[in-house]
Amino acid sequence: MNVFFIFTSSLFFLWIIRDLFYWLSLWQENEYRQDRFFATLSKRSKKNKFFSTAFLVAKWAVFFSYGFVIFNDDLLIPYQYLIISLYFLQSFFLLREISLNHLRKPSITFRATIVIALTLVTLLFIFAIPLTDRFFWLLFIDLITPVIVAFYVLLFIFPIEIYSDWQIEKAGQKIREHPKVQVIAVTGSVGKSITKDYLATLLSQKYTVIKTEGKNNTAIGVARTIIKHLDEDTQIFVAEISAYQQGEISMLTKLIRAKIGVLTAITNQHLALFKSLEKIKKTNFELVEALPRQGFCLFDGDNQNTLSLYKKSKKTKILYRTSRSSSLDSSGTNEIVAFGITNKQRKKVCTIHLHHTSLQVTLHASVHVERLLPAIYLASYFGMNEHEIKKGLTLLR
Repeated sequence: MNVFFIFTSSLFFLWIIRDLFYWLSLWQENEYRQDRFFATLSKRSKKNKFFSTAFLVAKWAVFFSYGFVIFNDDLLIPYQYLIISLYFLQSFFLLREISLNHLRKPSITFRATIVIALTLVTLLFIFAIPLTDRFFWLLFIDLITPVIVAFYVLLFIFPIEIYSDWQIEKAGQKIREHPKVQVIAVTGSVGKSITKDYLATLLSQKYTVIKTEGKNNTAIGVARTIIKHLDEDTQIFVAEISAYQQGEISMLTKLIRAKIGVLTAITNQHLALFKSLEKIKKTNFELVEALPRQGFCLFDGDNQNTLSLYKKSKKTKILYRTSRSSSLDSSGTNEIVAFGITNKQRKKVCTIHLHHTSLQVTLHASVHVERLLPAIYLASYFGMNEHEIKKGLTLLR
């Protein structure tokens, strides 16, 4: 049985490393925030894949069945073979993840390295002192791995929060030292990143533009962008901002001193956190409320939830939308409309109506026209001509 135990232990440690990476990357994706982590976990549990769910259920069933083995020695050997079989089958699941490139790996930062090291040392220590049957002990360690990862993640929260607050304050001070920078804040439930990227691409044809990268849309992510990239040459800062609790959008908008806002489509994507669509809408509307008097906001008119906030707002506002008609039905000076959208030979062709003028554009087929409209409007607002705008459009994918 020692040979079988060594074999099973090898498979066990391979899975533990995979599990450690999985849980740590999940924490990283949610910026080590408990509210985000548990909301994501709740959402993923409803969409869990068959194999991962099946193995988890099987492990817990085998774990609790040990209660019968304690009182019946004849069941111990079959029980050990059951655990061997479980890890043998699980190894195929791991190989499948690797072959499909689905293996999750965390970014190797200082914090992640410390958490990995401490978790591995703790697991090895527990492994070295089995308090009961060795095979059952492997299963026990396997099941508590997420808890140990969470423990070390949470252990560093307080010192990290102090450091984050210092970084946010430093970023706020730095942006106050650059009052001429035009700051555009983009928020909403979906389409934020694409809208931000389209804005940055178009505006960079004439201006020096910086933007938040990837999903760095929380206070610390935005702060790091400001500290690292904002300088004397920066003319425009495009910031994607997000929130997982009320008050965050307002705080971020004021932190970066945004003068222009873009409110994309609002859905029930974060319903697990906010509990109702109305709270999601209210949280996103904080962007509009936090803008200065001389500021203005663009609203997605193709989304009914965002459209309702457009109607609610008393500040200067612009509606961007698409129209199925091949000709413009109606449009005011506070609208930018794309109509006559057609696909031709892997290209997308449409007409953009803006300020009583029309712009004929040809785009790559993958471009989302409705998410491009804020970029075209603001490019025109900042004084870019048709040639500069069309040159920027050729870069979009």
